[in-house]
Amino acid sequence: MGIKEIVDHLPPGEDLVRIARYVGSLRRPARAQLIMYGFAGALIGAGLALLFAPARGSELRSRIGDRIDEYMRTAGGPAAPNGHDQAEGV
Repeated sequence: MGIKEIVDHLPPGEDLVRIARYVGSLRRPARAQLIMYGFAGALIGAGLALLFAPARGSELRSRIGDRIDEYMRTAGGPAAPNGHDQAEGV
């Protein structure tokens, strides 16, 4: 699943603003509890992702590196180390 597919599954911006306002309106203990549940859910999700990952970490990192190298070649070569170096070449 790519970034575009992930972004397509996010709720609309208005809903995110509504959620943020709701969380901000909660009293301190309720807000802390909601944040704690959010972190717990994130940890459980990360654990499940590792459990069901299709490849080992080293293999996955190698694939990601290969894919980045491929994108760099199709984009016209390596990127400048920083914006200053790129600006000097103009």
